[in-house]
Amino acid sequence: MWDIADSSDTVRVRTFVVATALLMVAFIGQVSIVARLGLPGGRLDLVLVLLATISLIEGPLVGAVSGFVVGVLADLASSHVLGQSALVMCLIGYAVGLVMDAADRSVVVPLAAIGGASVAGTLGYAATTSIFGAAALTGGEAVVRALVAGVYAVLLAPFVFPLLTAGSRRLSGRPRQSSGRLRRGAR
Repeated sequence: MWDIADSSDTVRVRTFVVATALLMVAFIGQVSIVARLGLPGGRLDLVLVLLATISLIEGPLVGAVSGFVVGVLADLASSHVLGQSALVMCLIGYAVGLVMDAADRSVVVPLAAIGGASVAGTLGYAATTSIFGAAALTGGEAVVRALVAGVYAVLLAPFVFPLLTAGSRRLSGRPRQSSGRLRRGAR
Protein backbone atom coordinates (compact mmCIF):
# COMPACT_ATOMS: atom_id res chain seq x y z
CA MET A 1 0.00 0.00 0.00
CA TRP A 2 2.76 2.45 0.87
CA ASP A 3 5.05 1.36 -1.94
CA ILE A 4 5.41 4.51 -4.06
CA ALA A 5 7.95 3.11 -6.50
CA ASP A 6 7.10 0.04 -8.52
CA SER A 7 9.71 -1.97 -10.37
CA SER A 8 9.74 0.41 -13.36
CA ASP A 9 10.47 3.44 -11.16
CA THR A 10 13.49 2.14 -9.29
CA VAL A 11 16.59 4.27 -9.19
CA ARG A 12 19.74 2.67 -10.48
CA VAL A 13 22.52 3.64 -8.09
CA ARG A 14 25.09 4.19 -10.82
CA THR A 15 22.71 6.45 -12.76
CA PHE A 16 21.90 8.48 -9.65
CA VAL A 17 25.58 8.89 -8.70
CA VAL A 18 26.55 9.98 -12.21
CA ALA A 19 23.58 12.38 -12.42
CA THR A 20 24.40 13.94 -9.05
CA ALA A 21 28.11 14.24 -9.91
CA LEU A 22 27.25 15.86 -13.24
CA LEU A 23 24.92 18.32 -11.50
CA MET A 24 27.61 19.19 -8.95
CA VAL A 25 30.11 19.90 -11.72
CA ALA A 26 27.44 22.06 -13.37
CA PHE A 27 26.88 23.88 -10.07
CA ILE A 28 30.59 24.64 -9.76
CA GLY A 29 30.67 25.80 -13.39
CA GLN A 30 27.57 27.92 -12.78
CA VAL A 31 29.06 29.69 -9.79
CA SER A 32 32.58 30.11 -11.12
CA ILE A 33 32.08 30.71 -14.86
CA VAL A 34 28.49 31.18 -16.07
CA ALA A 35 27.49 33.64 -13.33
CA ARG A 36 30.36 35.91 -14.34
CA LEU A 37 29.44 36.03 -18.02
CA GLY A 38 27.89 39.29 -19.11
CA LEU A 39 24.94 37.79 -20.97
CA PRO A 40 22.32 40.35 -22.04
CA GLY A 41 19.06 40.35 -20.08
CA GLY A 42 19.94 37.77 -17.49
CA ARG A 43 21.86 34.54 -17.21
CA LEU A 44 21.73 30.92 -18.14
CA ASP A 45 21.07 28.48 -15.29
CA LEU A 46 23.24 25.54 -16.27
CA VAL A 47 22.13 23.45 -13.29
CA LEU A 48 18.46 23.73 -14.25
CA VAL A 49 19.23 22.85 -17.86
CA LEU A 50 21.11 19.71 -16.83
CA LEU A 51 18.53 18.78 -14.19
CA ALA A 52 15.72 19.08 -16.73
CA THR A 53 17.68 17.03 -19.26
CA ILE A 54 18.46 14.30 -16.72
CA SER A 55 14.81 14.26 -15.64
CA LEU A 56 13.64 13.90 -19.25
CA ILE A 57 15.98 10.97 -19.80
CA GLU A 58 15.71 9.14 -16.47
CA GLY A 59 12.24 10.05 -15.21
CA PRO A 60 10.60 11.85 -12.29
CA LEU A 61 12.12 9.82 -9.47
CA VAL A 62 15.75 10.35 -10.51
CA GLY A 63 14.92 13.98 -11.36
CA ALA A 64 13.36 14.71 -7.98
CA VAL A 65 16.04 12.98 -5.91
CA SER A 66 18.92 14.45 -7.93
CA GLY A 67 17.32 17.89 -7.79
CA PHE A 68 16.89 17.65 -4.05
CA VAL A 69 20.49 16.54 -3.44
CA VAL A 70 22.08 19.20 -5.64
CA GLY A 71 19.64 21.77 -4.23
CA VAL A 72 20.67 21.03 -0.65
CA LEU A 73 24.34 21.26 -1.61
CA ALA A 74 23.65 24.56 -3.40
CA ASP A 75 21.83 25.81 -0.30
CA LEU A 76 24.77 24.89 1.89
CA ALA A 77 27.10 26.84 -0.42
CA SER A 78 24.96 29.99 -0.37
CA SER A 79 23.71 32.45 2.21
CA HIS A 80 19.96 32.08 1.67
CA VAL A 81 17.51 29.95 3.62
CA LEU A 82 18.40 26.26 3.76
CA GLY A 83 16.04 24.24 1.58
CA GLN A 84 15.07 27.01 -0.80
CA SER A 85 17.01 25.67 -3.80
CA ALA A 86 16.29 22.08 -2.79
CA LEU A 87 12.55 22.71 -2.92
CA VAL A 88 12.64 24.39 -6.32
CA MET A 89 15.00 21.85 -7.91
CA CYS A 90 13.15 18.86 -6.48
CA LEU A 91 9.84 20.10 -7.88
CA ILE A 92 11.37 20.97 -11.26
CA GLY A 93 13.09 17.57 -11.52
CA TYR A 94 9.88 15.73 -10.72
CA ALA A 95 7.65 17.81 -13.01
CA VAL A 96 9.96 17.58 -16.01
CA GLY A 97 10.41 13.85 -15.47
CA LEU A 98 6.68 13.35 -15.91
CA VAL A 99 6.96 14.14 -19.63
CA MET A 100 9.75 11.60 -20.11
CA ASP A 101 7.74 9.38 -22.47
CA ALA A 102 6.71 12.27 -24.71
CA ALA A 103 10.35 13.36 -25.08
CA ASP A 104 11.16 10.18 -27.01
CA ARG A 105 8.52 10.89 -29.66
CA SER A 106 9.11 14.55 -30.44
CA VAL A 107 11.95 16.99 -30.91
CA VAL A 108 9.86 19.88 -29.60
CA VAL A 109 9.09 18.32 -26.21
CA PRO A 110 12.68 18.35 -24.89
CA LEU A 111 13.17 21.94 -26.05
CA ALA A 112 9.90 23.06 -24.45
CA ALA A 113 10.50 21.08 -21.26
CA ILE A 114 14.05 22.33 -20.76
CA GLY A 115 13.11 25.93 -21.57
CA GLY A 116 10.01 25.72 -19.39
CA ALA A 117 12.02 24.22 -16.53
CA SER A 118 14.44 27.12 -16.70
CA VAL A 119 11.60 29.65 -16.68
CA ALA A 120 9.79 27.86 -13.84
CA GLY A 121 12.98 27.44 -11.83
CA THR A 122 13.91 31.12 -12.14
CA LEU A 123 10.39 32.16 -11.14
CA GLY A 124 10.48 29.59 -8.32
CA TYR A 125 13.69 31.07 -6.95
CA ALA A 126 12.19 34.57 -7.16
CA ALA A 127 9.00 33.42 -5.43
CA THR A 128 10.78 31.64 -2.58
CA THR A 129 13.09 34.60 -1.94
CA SER A 130 10.03 36.84 -1.90
CA ILE A 131 8.24 34.54 0.56
CA PHE A 132 11.24 34.53 2.88
CA GLY A 133 11.50 38.33 2.70
CA ALA A 134 14.78 38.62 0.80
CA ALA A 135 13.43 39.54 -2.63
CA ALA A 136 16.02 41.29 -4.78
CA LEU A 137 13.80 41.57 -7.87
CA THR A 138 10.38 43.01 -8.58
CA GLY A 139 7.79 40.80 -10.25
CA GLY A 140 8.42 42.30 -13.68
CA GLU A 141 12.18 41.91 -13.41
CA ALA A 142 11.76 38.29 -12.33
CA VAL A 143 9.54 37.53 -15.34
CA VAL A 144 12.00 39.14 -17.76
CA ARG A 145 14.94 37.24 -16.26
CA ALA A 146 12.96 34.00 -16.33
CA LEU A 147 12.08 34.44 -20.01
CA VAL A 148 15.69 35.25 -20.89
CA ALA A 149 16.89 32.21 -18.93
CA GLY A 150 14.35 30.12 -20.86
CA VAL A 151 15.66 31.39 -24.20
CA TYR A 152 19.25 30.60 -23.20
CA ALA A 153 18.16 27.12 -22.05
CA VAL A 154 16.41 26.44 -25.37
CA LEU A 155 19.56 27.51 -27.22
CA LEU A 156 21.69 25.13 -25.13
CA ALA A 157 19.27 22.17 -25.16
CA PRO A 158 20.09 20.86 -28.69
CA PHE A 159 23.68 20.34 -27.57
CA VAL A 160 23.07 18.95 -24.08
CA PHE A 161 20.08 16.64 -24.62
CA PRO A 162 21.60 14.33 -27.31
CA LEU A 163 24.91 14.17 -25.45
CA LEU A 164 23.31 13.14 -22.16
CA THR A 165 20.92 10.74 -23.91
CA ALA A 166 23.86 8.94 -25.50
CA GLY A 167 25.71 8.90 -22.18
CA SER A 168 22.68 7.49 -20.39
CA ARG A 169 22.24 4.73 -22.95
CA ARG A 170 25.88 3.84 -22.67
CA LEU A 171 25.77 3.86 -18.87
CA SER A 172 22.70 1.64 -18.70
CA GLY A 173 23.63 -0.63 -21.60
CA ARG A 174 20.48 0.20 -23.60
CA PRO A 175 20.88 -0.16 -27.36
CA ARG A 176 20.58 2.80 -29.70
CA GLN A 177 17.14 3.31 -31.16
CA SER A 178 17.01 2.68 -34.86
CA SER A 179 14.66 4.35 -37.25
CA GLY A 180 11.44 2.64 -38.31
CA ARG A 181 12.68 2.40 -41.88
CA LEU A 182 15.64 0.26 -40.86
CA ARG A 183 13.48 -2.01 -38.73
CA ARG A 184 10.99 -2.54 -41.56
CA GLY A 185 13.77 -3.25 -44.03
CA ALA A 186 15.26 -5.91 -41.75
CA ARG A 187 12.19 -8.18 -42.04
